[in-house]
Amino acid sequence: MTDLVIVKNVTNETVIVKNELLMDPAGYIITAFVLFLIGFCGFFLNLFVILLMWKDKQLWTPLNIILFNLVCSDFSVSIFGNPWTFISAMSYGWIWGSTMCVMYGFFMSLLGITSITTLTVLAFERFMIVSKPFQRKCINRTNAFYMVIGIWTYSLILTTPPLMGWGKYGNEAANISCSVNWEDRGTNAKSYIMYLFFFGLVVPIIVIGYSYTFILITMRANKMNMGQICRVESRVAYTVFMMILAFLLAWTPYSIFALLAQFGDPTLVTPSSGVVPALIAKSSICYNPIIYVGLNRQFQQSLKELFQKESTRTINHSCETYALAVSKYISENNKKMNSTDKKKEARTMTKLEEVSHETEDLL
Repeated sequence: MTDLVIVKNVTNETVIVKNELLMDPAGYIITAFVLFLIGFCGFFLNLFVILLMWKDKQLWTPLNIILFNLVCSDFSVSIFGNPWTFISAMSYGWIWGSTMCVMYGFFMSLLGITSITTLTVLAFERFMIVSKPFQRKCINRTNAFYMVIGIWTYSLILTTPPLMGWGKYGNEAANISCSVNWEDRGTNAKSYIMYLFFFGLVVPIIVIGYSYTFILITMRANKMNMGQICRVESRVAYTVFMMILAFLLAWTPYSIFALLAQFGDPTLVTPSSGVVPALIAKSSICYNPIIYVGLNRQFQQSLKELFQKESTRTINHSCETYALAVSKYISENNKKMNSTDKKKEARTMTKLEEVSHETEDLL
């Protein structure tokens, strides 16, 4: 281990504090560089989406309001999270004190759980649109705002217990940042970590996985029944795959590290071993807007309008997207058609072709 001498001015006296480095100094510099890139990209990508939605009022559909919550959460991380850890990495350790460590750990955990919960709600809402077009009321802006409030309430329920004595926040990632103290193996900390892990990760993974799997199965069934939506199905499958991959890429390494720190061999978990998983999780603020916004057809059209003087675009503000339209149309025609009614079947195929492009507004 290497020792670092830090000089601090306290009142009018010079105090020499000797801190033990938890990884090689080059590791801190590299980490600082990566944090800078994450913060820079996360700031401008999410800010661009915020400004785009502010400029184009047609983008304020119910599902996009929920998506906007994700963008704001990630944008907040780039503003209130990365600068602190960047400076700490350049200083070879956390320099902001224990109180700020707790507040930072709480706020970053809150934003992280908010992002995960928002992705979960988006997946579930899409699932509901496809699976129950008749049994539910169409989501509107008011309902979307209530969902956003519910997301933040749920996230607060998961992240405030350490502030009240159940679990605790502390340094992590070679003392560069702060989060839940994963290495405390006491009963108090262990029970909270299990609670947070189950409701903050396991439940979202189950909901997201089931929701998007159902959407793909439904699209496949529609293709087999109607035989005309291969192009749209391929795009939906690709988008869904990227969504699930991004979620797992961001949070699986960090979750594995947290579980090893709590339940694994203590010798396998070193202070520096938590740096890479933490950086991967933080990097989600960069590719979330690319995947969830860049692959959204509505945002693509809005981007094109930035370079065009005129546009005839209209966005469907209801939940009557193609997936819902197809579900209704297939259900209605299955009741009316028989095997010999070729004319009705032909009209069904024509109708599907006319509305197929709207699928891209769902995902």
